[in-house]
Amino acid sequence: MKKINLLIAFTIGVFFTGFTQRPVGVPGNWTLQPDFTDEFNNGLNTSKWEHNPNDWGPWSWEPRHTKVQGGNLKLTIDHENHVRAGNNLHFTSGIIRSKKKIKYGYFEVRMKGNPRHPGACPAFWTYSIRENTQVINGQRVKYNEIDFPEIQQRQRNVNTIDWNIIRADDARPQKRTSRRVSTGNGNGPSFDPRNSFHVYGCLWEQGNIKFYIDGKLVGTADREESIFQQLPQHLVISLGLREPFYEYVNGTRIATPTPNRPNGFPSTMEVDYVRVWKGSTTGGGNDDDCSATAWKSGSKYKLKDRVSHKNKLWRWKSRKRGNCVPGNCNRWKDLGSCKSSRIVSYDIIDVEDGIVAYPNPAKGNVNVSFNKVDGSTEVSIIDILGRVILKKSSISNSVTLDTESLDKGVHILMIKQGDKTYTKKLILE
Repeated sequence: MKKINLLIAFTIGVFFTGFTQRPVGVPGNWTLQPDFTDEFNNGLNTSKWEHNPNDWGPWSWEPRHTKVQGGNLKLTIDHENHVRAGNNLHFTSGIIRSKKKIKYGYFEVRMKGNPRHPGACPAFWTYSIRENTQVINGQRVKYNEIDFPEIQQRQRNVNTIDWNIIRADDARPQKRTSRRVSTGNGNGPSFDPRNSFHVYGCLWEQGNIKFYIDGKLVGTADREESIFQQLPQHLVISLGLREPFYEYVNGTRIATPTPNRPNGFPSTMEVDYVRVWKGSTTGGGNDDDCSATAWKSGSKYKLKDRVSHKNKLWRWKSRKRGNCVPGNCNRWKDLGSCKSSRIVSYDIIDVEDGIVAYPNPAKGNVNVSFNKVDGSTEVSIIDILGRVILKKSSISNSVTLDTESLDKGVHILMIKQGDKTYTKKLILE
């Protein structure tokens, strides 16, 4: 049988009230979290978002730069000379920060960058505030931060997109550890983030942090470092100042003298929605999953540390720190075979209309979802001879096709919406 790779689309954009919203990129058992979710249809909800937090470094946040208009959150950065703590500063910008904290979940934003580059960075991120120190894997952890993602912060290439996981201890001065993941080996994706909306997502589980663009996995954080991201954190969307308008001096960001407004300011980024779910994937981060940190011969383990080794999960049961090969000594408890769950792959059929079809290969039902409802949407499956062998119409946001009785093999999935037609290759097993 001829095999054809089929990319299945994830939901993009706003779904109508009553339709179950799902993460773009990670199937699983998820529950939407209203305290961290906003479609921005009814102004800024100040019961869940803070938009005038304390300033820090070269960043000065001003509430007037945070607005909701036309169903979008708009954050603006502008030139404004001012003095704070005896320092001359030159820019103010917008931010929203959740009033509540969260730990673990799937985080998603659909946003468009700001026109000015370089100098401003649209960011979707979390960070901890005033958390008690935790000792994790023998390390003292006072501060956590996950950037998912930061866009437009590279001066030489606007396409480069970065994700960071950061932690700091409680020493004075603090010791900070940061690990970065960038798209496309530093070259960035094929699109310019200033030109259109894209969906940026992050899966945050214990020891398992993954990054997505438009439903595609584009980066996985260092697992050895991900395990330290265990502090509850605030969720943030911000438009922050970047180089060349500040510089690093002895590890501190110092504002670059800019007395006059440069070209391109004010500049505004837009956010269509932010959505957050809690729950679990069908794999990754669970106690019985093979994504647990792999055993390393040079590491020292302590009581209850877990590792994966040769498709099994093991727990260190000795009160003395040490190491030996799992299965070859009695200091590791065999917890049995771990799961390498099959994650359903998705792809985008159409970004603007948010058309989604999954899974592929399909056994049984094929699901199709879409953002826009303009009359009836017709979904068909066509065989390799060009015959329509199954057709279904809907005036809602979704269609489910029962393919159990259809022949196995390669087919075409066709979606008609108004005067638009979309097609994708489909494999039935």
